Amino acid sequence: MRMVAAVFLTLGLSGCAVFEDVMSFEDDDGQTARVSVDQHAALIELSISTGRYGVMLGQARDILRLPEPAMPTGDSVSGPADDQAQERSRIATEQARVAAEFLEDTARACNRRKLPKKVRLAACEQQKRMPIALKTPVAAELNAISNRNDQMSEYVIEWWDSVCATAPKPRNGEPSACAIE
Repeated sequence: MRMVAAVFLTLGLSGCAVFEDVMSFEDDDGQTARVSVDQHAALIELSISTGRYGVMLGQARDILRLPEPAMPTGDSVSGPADDQAQERSRIATEQARVAAEFLEDTARACNRRKLPKKVRLAACEQQKRMPIALKTPVAAELNAISNRNDQMSEYVIEWWDSVCATAPKPRNGEPSACAIE
């Protein structure tokens, strides 16, 4: 009887050890998989943010009746890449396009006399504040494109807010000109 109990105990304990090895997320493969999933989620968020900034710039152009750029950011956005390195590179390129589009829009608004004075002043101020280096893609590294996203957010949202403050109020049942979500 003791022999049978010892065999079952040995099998049970070895089974637990095998189960722990299979299910453990603390080994290198589990950590690598978790990091990969986290990076993929971060890339999706960055891609959404970049697209959102393009939409915001488009709305600001519509409100101010500014001409569209030759190739608006939203027209060049493609689906997610299979390779994370390609996706990081694509996002870095799109961020630079958004920055160029932003600078082009604010330059036009700064020089347009028919716009409200507050908007013109905000546009001219944005032209002075935004570093021209933002028009150049950063290294295709997650930290670099995340930092670029934070910088872009500051400029685009501030510009969008100043333009939306001058937007006509929506009529009954119509959506706001500055609806983003």
